[in-house]
Amino acid sequence: MAYTLSDPFRSLRVVLRLSGAASLLTGLIFLLLPDATAVETMGLGAGPLWPLRLAGAALLTLGIFYLLTAGERIIRLPALVTVALGNGLPSVLVVTAYLQQQMAEFTWPLQGAMLTLFVIWLTGAVAPLRFLRAEYQAD
Repeated sequence: MAYTLSDPFRSLRVVLRLSGAASLLTGLIFLLLPDATAVETMGLGAGPLWPLRLAGAALLTLGIFYLLTAGERIIRLPALVTVALGNGLPSVLVVTAYLQQQMAEFTWPLQGAMLTLFVIWLTGAVAPLRFLRAEYQAD
């Protein structure tokens, strides 16, 4: 579908594609990262890694949802709420982990990646809020 310059959701589509790609990539990394590398890179304990794999599956699913939503002609209220929550909760989780100094053991590339993900997720959480107004929801 060809979008015109008058597309009211154009800015949101860009954010959805960026957020979708970031979530998709992060989810794939969490799912496919070998156990020894995950423990070494992220400073995880010797416990089971199924919570990391579960988070990877959730992020992978959200990333696909964001990319599919970006292609919709009209982005409706349920998708907007899902996008805001799906990006807002991981960003709050990253801030909480940072404030509790749980990321102090990360190497500087991993800290940079977490900062980049935080900015992308925060942008993805805030961008849909302006589209919750009634004039965007009228058919």
